[in-house]
Amino acid sequence: MLKYFAKRMGLMVITFFIIIFLFFIFIKMLPDNYVPVPGQGNDWYEIHKAREGWDQPIVVQFGLWIRNIVTEGSFGFSHILRRDVSTIYFSKIPASVQINIVPYLLSIPFAIVLGIVAALNKNKWPDTIISIGIMIFISVPFFVVAVLSQYLFYFRLGWAPDYKIATASEFAELGTMYGLSTYILPVIVLTVASIPGFARSVRAELTEQLTQDYMLLARSKGLTKRQAVFRHALKNALIPFLPAIFIGVVLVFNGGIITEQIFRVDGTGRIYLSAFRSRDYPLLMLVNTFTQFIGLVAAIVNDVSYTLFDPRIRVGSGKLS
Repeated sequence: MLKYFAKRMGLMVITFFIIIFLFFIFIKMLPDNYVPVPGQGNDWYEIHKAREGWDQPIVVQFGLWIRNIVTEGSFGFSHILRRDVSTIYFSKIPASVQINIVPYLLSIPFAIVLGIVAALNKNKWPDTIISIGIMIFISVPFFVVAVLSQYLFYFRLGWAPDYKIATASEFAELGTMYGLSTYILPVIVLTVASIPGFARSVRAELTEQLTQDYMLLARSKGLTKRQAVFRHALKNALIPFLPAIFIGVVLVFNGGIITEQIFRVDGTGRIYLSAFRSRDYPLLMLVNTFTQFIGLVAAIVNDVSYTLFDPRIRVGSGKLS
């Protein structure tokens, strides 16, 4: 197990460096859009140009970028926002986690319950209703659901206190309860949008498990259908999804561009879009680097967690036993 983990970590580091180096090359190939403002000092530009080697070959700039991260914890200077990009980006992570973590945690039990109900009532009216709902919400893009929810519940019915979440100043002026109430609409929308895909997968996996031979054996030993389902079939059906659940928690840190743009969340997804619009290359590089790191960590968590949840899997020398 330790050998396997060390091997995966080594491959992760190599892959990570190759990918961020390619990111770095592509970003540095873009033109520098900085234009000095007439009548204002340009000293800061010259200082960071020398510090980060903006006039040096790309390989040298990459080496200096790595050196600054290791020695100073600096991922670069944003000449748009006039601050270190790590200060800007990491300060936005809490906002992204706040808007995404609750819907994610709520969607898991709802999706499992709907998947179970649909599988146990296959081809009956509960399955039909759930399957139609799943297909509708899978087919309709998330941003359409979000915008329609804002139009209906805020602009038409007036049930939602606002179409966006409250800012820090609105929390201070209008109170904590008002601020928290603005999260209700996005949390419901995000929860509803997260359920269909997972529920459909649970339904398909549990339906397959119910047809396995071990279910007949369990029933022949005297177990009721409910006992056989919840003691054996459901356990086996959920094993493939448990690693994905842990990965989802890791990916919550990344935020979402569409979600944060629609609900005006001042998080990492929104600042990613802002970096694209303003050609803030150092910030863009940090976002890509962090996103890639999170993705690779999630992949390792996925692989390792399979051995924890499924005792049939033994990792060693690339063999399963």
